[in-house]
Amino acid sequence: MKLYYIFIGKLLFSSMLILLVTESFAQPSLTVDSLVKIVESAQQNANPTKMDIKAAIVLADYYSKVSMDTAKYYGLVAYDFSERIGSKVGIAMSLNSIGMAYQICGYFDSAVPYHDSSMAIFVSVGDTTGLVFVRNNMAVALMRRGNYSEALKFYQENLLIAENRNEPENMILAYNNMGITYFDWKKYKQALDNYHMALEVLNNLGEEERTGPVFNNIGEAYFGIGKMDTALLYFNKARIINQKFGKKRSISISMTNIGNIYFDNNDYENALNNYSRALSISESIPDEVHMALINIKIGILYNALREYKKAYGFLEKGLTMSLDQESFNSVLEAYMGLIEYARGIKDAQQVYNYGNLYINLKDSLFNDNSLNKISELETKFKTVEKEKEIVILKSDQQVKEMEIQLQKNLKYSLIVLMMVLLLTAILLFNRYKLKKDKEKSEVEKARMRIEQRLLHSQMNPHFIFNSLNSINSFIGENNTQEAQTYLSKFARLMRLILENSRKNMVALEDEVNALRLNLELEQLRFDGRFNFEIDISKDIDTDDIYLPPMLIQPFIENAIMHGVKGIHGEGFISLTIKVKDELLICIVEDNGIGRDESMRKGNKKEGHVSLGTQVTIERLEILQQEINTKSGMEIIDLKDKNGIGIGTKVVLSIPFEED
Repeated sequence: MKLYYIFIGKLLFSSMLILLVTESFAQPSLTVDSLVKIVESAQQNANPTKMDIKAAIVLADYYSKVSMDTAKYYGLVAYDFSERIGSKVGIAMSLNSIGMAYQICGYFDSAVPYHDSSMAIFVSVGDTTGLVFVRNNMAVALMRRGNYSEALKFYQENLLIAENRNEPENMILAYNNMGITYFDWKKYKQALDNYHMALEVLNNLGEEERTGPVFNNIGEAYFGIGKMDTALLYFNKARIINQKFGKKRSISISMTNIGNIYFDNNDYENALNNYSRALSISESIPDEVHMALINIKIGILYNALREYKKAYGFLEKGLTMSLDQESFNSVLEAYMGLIEYARGIKDAQQVYNYGNLYINLKDSLFNDNSLNKISELETKFKTVEKEKEIVILKSDQQVKEMEIQLQKNLKYSLIVLMMVLLLTAILLFNRYKLKKDKEKSEVEKARMRIEQRLLHSQMNPHFIFNSLNSINSFIGENNTQEAQTYLSKFARLMRLILENSRKNMVALEDEVNALRLNLELEQLRFDGRFNFEIDISKDIDTDDIYLPPMLIQPFIENAIMHGVKGIHGEGFISLTIKVKDELLICIVEDNGIGRDESMRKGNKKEGHVSLGTQVTIERLEILQQEINTKSGMEIIDLKDKNGIGIGTKVVLSIPFEED
């Protein structure tokens, strides 16, 4: 659990209240039940009021933390009310509420089109306050999709408005959220700079109470760069501030973070002491989400102490609570802890069972995400027509204002009037044409991005199937030690692959780590019948190079399954990575039997292309269309002087981005 979400939640909630409560909801006594009655009554009325719209939006925001479907329902009710009375601001706010229902549940791709439409309407009516609020929500969605540069752009625009208007609250929000974005991007120095700017504004306002969460954020940044002593100092500062103002939930989170530091330093006694105190506070609130997380952390700690009976009790309790709350990230962490527990008591069957539960949940989340991308495309097309209406309304308003101005200035000659009208017509036509071209370009880019993600989604089930077959083989042979080793490495690899599956681009460092784990797994699977080497050019900074995920892995798999697997001696696979002509050149080479012999042994027809290779070819073609940069693949059959195959060499030319 990241500390900064608490601070975001507080500020976003404050902003929502500014937008919603200033007129009709000044009475704090209104409950959810009373709001439901207001909405139900308005649905029977042909002429709903602005108060009815606000009631529906407040319910949508409330249920977004409880039930996505119910939140969407009230968002659509607010949209219907707004259309019936012609309230553009109401339409914008209801679209934003639907987007937030998706966003809070983690469906960031589906949230983006609704935030897009909401922003367009706020622009058309000149509502800067609403625009700042929705732009902030859009930035959060973009950040969680891994599009950090675009998220920062929105936050910086909000910061500029806040500075020009001298609005300290929005300045704090912008600085803190920019810090969060840099933190998630693992750019800890820039994160610290922005957190300190937020802290400076709070200090200038004398807002000591709200400095606690910022101290927590600063501690997390220092934790990220490995400065544990400094991180501990800031976590303790946060704890002291939170205790002073009785912020129980924040105290619990601070103590959990302090426990994490002690745990990383193998100081299990102090770690357990802080976790236990944090759990006691969470139980007194009660805060079931945090209670579940702390139970899981204590279980993992007891695993490290090899007190497996205690570990199992806490892990089972944390798992049960997480399942009840549908906190799937916590469920996954609980499964990982239970796998370690089963490994500790040397129960191979439980290792297998918990491993299957972990993999099935990960796979389920991934498939939901793939379906969500298709839903996003459909939603995007539906909102295009609404955006066209907004542009036409805005143009009509400009024409009306010009006609009024012309009536006030009849003293001008007819020639000047005609020139002004002609110039206006040309400008409006050009503006409309540019808008249409931009919309067409955006839709085409969205199509290519989703095709790329859908092709990528085909790779993970293909790889998971092969790996599970290997685990099943080890277990079938009663090879418990090998199965445990394999499963441990497999879990780490799956975590890398599935964490990157939501991103369009990943760091070269993460991609290489995944490939290295893949090769190590296959070495175990084939009893060390081959060695491998990964050579990265010294002039490449792997943290600053970004490329599409899972492009190289199919050729590593081919080198093993159709290359070195068939030779009698020791196999060898090499992966060489360098930069040439602004492309990432990746060379996969093996000393296997060659493609001709592999096809002969496998009875495959000439020209057969594996699923992984075909998907990669299609992904490279889409990349070339999207960014208009040359990319490609070349397969070279290596032969000796007698024409006998002695291996295969694959050269990939991949476009990349640089930090």
